[in-house]
Amino acid sequence: MKHRMRIFGVAGGLSLTALSAPTQAQTMNYANLEDLFGEPVTVSASGSPQKVSDAPVNMEIITMDDIRRSGADNIPDILKSVAGIDVRRYGAADADVGVRGYNSADSSRVLVLLNGREIYVDYHSYTAWATVPVQLEEIRQIEVIKGPNTALYGFNATSGVINIVTLDPIFDQTNSVTARFGTQLNQQLSAVASARLGDQAGLRLSVSEHGSGEFSSATLPPSYGAFPSGAFNRSAYAHGRAELPSGVTVSAEADVTRARLLEMTVGGYPGWTEYSSNREKLGLGSETKLGYLGLNAYRNWVSFAYIPGENCLTCVRIVNTLSVVQLSDLIKPNADHIIRLGAEYRNNRGGGSAYSGSLLEIDDYSASAMWNWQVAPKLALTNSVRYDYATFSYSGPVAAGVLYSASDYNKKPKSAPSYNSALVYNPTAADSFRVSAARAAQIPDFYDLFPQPVSSNPAYSAGLVTAYEGSPLVKPSIINTYEVDYSRKLPALSSAGQIALFQQMTRDVIAPPGDAGITDPATNYGYAGNIGSSSSFGGELSLKGSSDQGWRWKGSYALVQIHDDVIVNGDYANPNSSVDNRHGSPTHVVTLGGGRTWRQFEMDCLGRWQSAYDDIAIANNGTSLARTRINDYLTFDARIGYTPIESVTLAVSGQQLNAKNQVTTAGPPIERRVFGTVTVKF
Repeated sequence: MKHRMRIFGVAGGLSLTALSAPTQAQTMNYANLEDLFGEPVTVSASGSPQKVSDAPVNMEIITMDDIRRSGADNIPDILKSVAGIDVRRYGAADADVGVRGYNSADSSRVLVLLNGREIYVDYHSYTAWATVPVQLEEIRQIEVIKGPNTALYGFNATSGVINIVTLDPIFDQTNSVTARFGTQLNQQLSAVASARLGDQAGLRLSVSEHGSGEFSSATLPPSYGAFPSGAFNRSAYAHGRAELPSGVTVSAEADVTRARLLEMTVGGYPGWTEYSSNREKLGLGSETKLGYLGLNAYRNWVSFAYIPGENCLTCVRIVNTLSVVQLSDLIKPNADHIIRLGAEYRNNRGGGSAYSGSLLEIDDYSASAMWNWQVAPKLALTNSVRYDYATFSYSGPVAAGVLYSASDYNKKPKSAPSYNSALVYNPTAADSFRVSAARAAQIPDFYDLFPQPVSSNPAYSAGLVTAYEGSPLVKPSIINTYEVDYSRKLPALSSAGQIALFQQMTRDVIAPPGDAGITDPATNYGYAGNIGSSSSFGGELSLKGSSDQGWRWKGSYALVQIHDDVIVNGDYANPNSSVDNRHGSPTHVVTLGGGRTWRQFEMDCLGRWQSAYDDIAIANNGTSLARTRINDYLTFDARIGYTPIESVTLAVSGQQLNAKNQVTTAGPPIERRVFGTVTVKF
């Protein structure tokens, strides 16, 4: 019992190494907690260890075994097995992930965390997955949280959260080398190494080099232009943690990535993009008389450019730096109450050669509070609130003809409250009910708010192509959601099932400037703007299980129905804007998968079908946008793994085995991929 109480005490206390609870995930022994609960656990939602069915959010955990058995070589392809997740692959290394609809190129509604720190590009709040530095072999679990959760998880978690939790440098020692090779010139070499530094400190390092050929663009219109022949990404990542004799816990992370790939950008424009990024993080935590105090600070630096030729000598580059400081305090007055208080400061800067010396800056100040109350042994209530106050500044020129002056883009404060509330009732050990409500604010980003560089393309000056500009008048978009979930263990079927129903309303939908938002016909400038509202309803039904004979199975159905009430350039039904979410999201998605472990073999497969939807693409030789119909399609993936000895795993994986190539987005058709993997652990 003493050991058990120590686990809970450490888990609760260390949840405060950052304002948002996910950051603490690396400071506790997940293996011990999983043994205690008999299933994967999370600490990211409330700050204390919980089974998923007890958490105040709709969450699905993808385990290390799930990751391996998927046969995927990247995180987006792992996520596509989760009900309610939409993954759009626009190239060999480019993908966008949406939660419950509203997905598009450079999707900006999903918060992606790596051990609690944001890893997306804040310039437009999207995730460049090719720059995520973590290797699959060092991920403990991926937590997929559905619905608005800004008050619990942090800034701009408006549709959902992808929380990537890596192995702990102290508790989890892993050393491996992985080689992967296959079709499309796919070749990857990665390594992960861990070292214990005494009993209370540890360090983990990982490196990777990955290259592949690009999908063919032969079937696309000439307006798409020439695509690169190949993509690459390379990364190095270090994660260390120490528990000092004084009781202070210190954690540090640093990574560097480089990538070049075909990428579909906002508004449906494809381009060859080059990324460079450096990220650093430092965390401190200590038990005090005031509770468990935590301090986190991290910096994300990313530079990216669209490349006009075979090199970046003449490309226009954008540089984005995010600096974040987080303070928190976890207070546990008794066994039935947990209170978490936090404050956060974010400084987001943009510039680079694209802005000719101009500086774009957003300062965001926020405060948050969470109260978890165990009302009764079978009933828990969690309430959380967050308030963001953001100021904006711009120093630099404004192009002739733009509706706003430089001073209009400067110091326009915007504020918005967010909340999450959930009641969880567990009448039996097998049943769990959750009723929740949430409000999240999507704060406009650089692309929405500030002047954009005017291209030297003669088509702009000739009035053939719209030049895009941010608008200082854009307001935060407000998302409200109501949800009911029910999960049940089914011992007779060796399975567990879940059903979720939700309704979501979005007010003041933001149309980015490159998305045919609002156009001034006098100057042919397109501006970002709030264009109306959108509502959706739907749900997910899932079943997952396994047997003592090594069989496993899973299946899910997801429904999302969207209705837009928006006005784009005076038109209620503008067909050529991706803010047409009603047609831009598949209504139905079905997944069926299964597998078996037999002696030294693992065999798994997954089929996924989704209904038709409309994607946005360039047309008329690149001078306009148009929606293109993507018919319903089916993909079938499979993996066979063989472990001749405990330290060596050989595997053959195939993706989209049912079709040589298939149109799944407005980008190039996705090609069948087959590759072999060798992993050696030591």
